[in-house]
Amino acid sequence: MSEVKLSDVDLNLLYVFHVLIEELNVTKAATRLNVSQPAVSRSLSRLRDVFNDPLFIRTSHGLTATAKTQNLAPFLSDTLKGLESLIQPSEFTPQTSQRRFILSTTDFGTLTVLPKILDQFLQEAPGAILDVKSWNEDMVAELDQTTIDVAVAVLSKEPPVGIRAMRLKSDRMVCLARKGHPDIQQELTLENYLQASHVQVVLGRREYFAVDRELDKMGHKRHVAVHLPNFVPAARVVMDSNLLLTVPRLFAEDMVETVPEMVLHELPFATREFDYSMIWHEKFQHDAAHIWFRGLLRQAFLDASA
Repeated sequence: MSEVKLSDVDLNLLYVFHVLIEELNVTKAATRLNVSQPAVSRSLSRLRDVFNDPLFIRTSHGLTATAKTQNLAPFLSDTLKGLESLIQPSEFTPQTSQRRFILSTTDFGTLTVLPKILDQFLQEAPGAILDVKSWNEDMVAELDQTTIDVAVAVLSKEPPVGIRAMRLKSDRMVCLARKGHPDIQQELTLENYLQASHVQVVLGRREYFAVDRELDKMGHKRHVAVHLPNFVPAARVVMDSNLLLTVPRLFAEDMVETVPEMVLHELPFATREFDYSMIWHEKFQHDAAHIWFRGLLRQAFLDASA
């Protein structure tokens, strides 16, 4: 007997086989399949060739399944259910899900993003897990090699092919200083800003920042005395020193709200606004659970802007 390959078999025949097993009657099977009786007979003939077995024996009451058909019937039923599941649109039920969702952002992002979504995440998907991992912009080119679901970050350039991005909110830079800073009276002046030493948060390899570009256009340069990899420790350093920290306004507002020893100052020169974006790999675009999670993030920022 020659080997039968799946590519040589019309998978529609399997459904005809399944209906014949249930009906044990060619006429009834034809009616259920909405085809002619000769069409069912031709399909049965082809099935007999595929399985090298009569499959059914004609009797005065219709058809009787052969031993091989009886053995194949449970497996055939399970296979067809599996195929139906394969081609059905995926569904996601948050209330019963135990999926792990991986959100990547900076420590600043954790402070500003997590409070916006956590209550709803826990309420809608009590069995799911939210795993927050650190982020820097160098990682955007590696999203196809990671299990990160979504990143919330600032992109300085267009994402590479295969990476989706959605704008969530705009922001601008401000300055944090300790309350009672000896060189700052009521408001921060350009002279104050240039004379002070600064702490700078460095994410990834980038060490030249938008604020420095703006100062350079004006013919000025600030002195960055300390580089740190995270926002919260940088703010803690500022609280206990005369260093200044230039950060996104959302972060600064969170800090002065929780740390009364710190003051938010507007920058004494113009800087460009920038966008926080939700970033994900194309491979998750149509995943039902992922769509739910992206919707949670997007709605949180919409509500915050209302």
